[in-house]
Amino acid sequence: MLTQRPSHTDDRAVEGIRATTEVPRRPLNERFDVRVAIGLGVAWFVLPEIAVALEPAARHSEPAIGVVLGYVMNVVFFAMLLGLALRRRWGLATSLGAATLMTALAVACPTSGHHQFGLWWFGEMACVLALVAGSVWALRLPVADELQPS
Repeated sequence: MLTQRPSHTDDRAVEGIRATTEVPRRPLNERFDVRVAIGLGVAWFVLPEIAVALEPAARHSEPAIGVVLGYVMNVVFFAMLLGLALRRRWGLATSLGAATLMTALAVACPTSGHHQFGLWWFGEMACVLALVAGSVWALRLPVADELQPS
């Protein structure tokens, strides 16, 4: 049976719902709150260390692609720190990129045979996914000027 939308449905209400769920596009050079920069920066210094501490001893040497991606991760990490220090949204976008790369590395670690798969992996994934979630959350925050009381 075909159903139709009732005639009393207000299209303006539907548009209002769509408008509130869309993420506004803002330039990456906008500033954000210093507390976000400090919080995300501390998370980046703490969570990767926890993730590495959870890893067991390696079964095999690290593959060449792992070494290359490690150097790429260092470059992205320093770019992210610079963006967070300057409090620019591109630092948050770089944080999201670094967290995504780190997630891919955490998935590749046991699947490549570098480490043995175990319960440690779930803790490591929780750490890297927390960085992804924190970066997404920070990107969705309002502009620093909007945070100041009028």
